[in-house]
Amino acid sequence: MTRAEPVAAPRPTSELRFVVVGAYHVDCLISTPRLPDWGDDLRPESIRTIPGGKGLNQSVTLARAGAHVQAVGVLGVDPVGSSLHATLAAEGVDVTMITRHPTVPTPACLVFTAPDGRNAFVWRPPDEYAVTPEVIAHAEKAIRDADAVLLTFEAPEPISRVAEIARAAGTTVIVNPAPRPADRSQFDAVRWDLVDVLIPNEAEARALLPDDHPGRAGPAEKLAEAVGEALAVPLVCVTLAERGCAVYDGARTRAYPAHPTEVLDTTGASDVFTAIFSAHHVARADQAEAVHRAQAAAALTITRPGAYEALPTRADLA
Repeated sequence: MTRAEPVAAPRPTSELRFVVVGAYHVDCLISTPRLPDWGDDLRPESIRTIPGGKGLNQSVTLARAGAHVQAVGVLGVDPVGSSLHATLAAEGVDVTMITRHPTVPTPACLVFTAPDGRNAFVWRPPDEYAVTPEVIAHAEKAIRDADAVLLTFEAPEPISRVAEIARAAGTTVIVNPAPRPADRSQFDAVRWDLVDVLIPNEAEARALLPDDHPGRAGPAEKLAEAVGEALAVPLVCVTLAERGCAVYDGARTRAYPAHPTEVLDTTGASDVFTAIFSAHHVARADQAEAVHRAQAAAALTITRPGAYEALPTRADLA
């Protein structure tokens, strides 16, 4: 009879070291009576700008949860970029790995939000804001020293290289495959065998599967298992909006219902869920506990307008 391996004790999030690779830009939030179609002439209820980007939202959420966070990305040296740089630093995010571009302005993402909380995005980062091999080389030591690296598809090109560096050092690799690329070749180019945790929404999960895979058109609750088996990723958590989420751990799928709440704006919910689930997973929390905390934080987020301004506070997360 073999002796069971001891289960490692959970760690406090204050001990965690994360590197977040993604986009850091400004969001232009536009509240409209309905989501626009091309050619529409709508009168918005409000227009405002706030710090944005999935990388920024996830970095800030992790920092507010108590983790040490190093941001990897590109900002301009223009006033917008300097303001975002200062915002990250004020949130406690380490900005020493942020590259500053000297000539191209910091980009903006247009976010249209309808009264029912649904949203639409218009966004294209300039080529000069790509996370290049030089940016990754600058961050290589931080990646090796981290407990986990969290990557979004705002910067898909370096994912495999970052995963190689992380895997060699024993750093956990977590991928949030958002925003979903128009060309699935970007999904196909990723070394998924180097990814430890994958957190897509339903549409992203279906897009990750090959066109001829039967799970692509199958029931949503089976997507986590289908993606995990197809891509050989050991832990897949598929978020299903108001239906909760499904988690596949390589052996079985568990479904978790969503926290009932009133929806005002869903813009930042996925970033909050991804960050909080990642933090508690890396801290070795029980799976159900990690999901519960992530869902509770996301449920709070969607009761508030906006993205960055809707993120849970340190007090909320405590």
